[in-house]
Amino acid sequence: MTDLRETDGVADDGGRDSAPIPRASRRRRLVQQGRIVLGPDHSVACAIADISNEGARLRVPARIALPDTFPLVIAAHDLRNLTVRLRWRRGDYAGVTFEGGGFYVE
Repeated sequence: MTDLRETDGVADDGGRDSAPIPRASRRRRLVQQGRIVLGPDHSVACAIADISNEGARLRVPARIALPDTFPLVIAAHDLRNLTVRLRWRRGDYAGVTFEGGGFYVE
């Protein structure tokens, strides 16, 4: 059985439409706290629901508009400050990929 993930293109109405593609690496489920940086004085709390070397699934309230790319701070054993690209959005969940290199997952 092939492990699949969903990725989306940006629609004119701000929504995302999906097309499954094979997952590039194994995903690890977790609940980790993070912050989405939306400006110099504005950030939003989120939960990282799962993560892989290439991306993550975030839980963030649907009412929060997310740009195409944004900084994501992950509070793990150390603070990780990553730039991510929004790939899809469904309700309170958003899928992102890591820009400029992956995230090492054991």
